[in-house]
Amino acid sequence: MKKVLLTSIAVMAVGITGASALNTCMKTGTFIGILKKNVNGSSSEHVDATKIWKVVYNYGTITGLAACNDISGTVGTPQTNLFTNAADVGRYCWCKMEPVSAYNKTTGITSYWVFLNGYTDASTCASTCTGACKNAMSSDATFRSSVFEAVW
Repeated sequence: MKKVLLTSIAVMAVGITGASALNTCMKTGTFIGILKKNVNGSSSEHVDATKIWKVVYNYGTITGLAACNDISGTVGTPQTNLFTNAADVGRYCWCKMEPVSAYNKTTGITSYWVFLNGYTDASTCASTCTGACKNAMSSDATFRSSVFEAVW
């Protein structure tokens, strides 16, 4: 049993180093899997009223939240402490992953808030941010990589 486990760890370590530029390996108490940074979504949807977005990939579905805040940032930069509430109170758009479903399992993977964009006013942010998060996670590999690397 120990030999099999050590062999599996060695194989995973070799495989991970070669693929680290393209994938992010995730481990939670119930799931070990790979979020593929270079794979675009095949379909997606969002609801502005609830600030929830969803992107379907060929390996699973990623869901998340959007928030407009008064805190600015640099695109792709995570923020560990970002105050959010039900009301969009700022003009800066932030996105985060919430529990992800991949390979038919709910992973429990959550990311920090990651800065996406700034808008001219809070109402524009409120009506645009959720769709922008969904679109960036679906088709922007650079932004998607930033979110995948900001898990906690």
